[in-house]
Amino acid sequence: MTTTKKMHPADTADLALIPACKKFTATILKNNKPQTTEHDALAAARIEAARLNATANNSRKALVYAITDEGRAILVPVNYGRTPADAGSEAAKADDKASDAKAAKPAAEKAAAQPKAAKPAKAAKPAKKAKAAKPAKKAKAKPAAKKEGSSKVELVIKMLTGSKAVTRKDIAEATDWPSINIKAICARKGMKLTKAKDGTLSASAPK
Repeated sequence: MTTTKKMHPADTADLALIPACKKFTATILKNNKPQTTEHDALAAARIEAARLNATANNSRKALVYAITDEGRAILVPVNYGRTPADAGSEAAKADDKASDAKAAKPAAEKAAAQPKAAKPAKAAKPAKKAKAAKPAKKAKAKPAAKKEGSSKVELVIKMLTGSKAVTRKDIAEATDWPSINIKAICARKGMKLTKAKDGTLSASAPK
């Protein structure tokens, strides 16, 4: 069997004055100082009280008072004037929202304190293949310099000492030596150079 606590006659008389009140306050103690806001309706004061409860960092609850025309403050009980049908009212929703926000606050703070997981590094792009170097062009072999040494000198000596008469032009063409100095060659080899009237050349054997 359920029993209800009998209210004091004075409390019953105070509650009877609430409907006639035109001013209501929501009060909470923060940092040992009361924080109070005034409202024109009980529902608005209850919504503000729920908001204050959600932002309070201590276990104190906001209290709602009805202010009479004489300035008396009457404490409004939490369940005053509420019925099961009031569950969807703005004040009731505010109370529920404030309770949910207060319960969710520690979880949100805990989640914020946890370091964020580092984003996975992007895979490096494959390096571009280096273009194959073009094969170096083969250097053209320079034609071997025509010998102007002993082989040509020997040919000059052979032509000058041969039985066939030769001219300077014949020797220059045969040795491919346009600037040939026959006198110098003969002097170096100890040969006696002879020039006939017809312009042909001959020489004695080298010493």
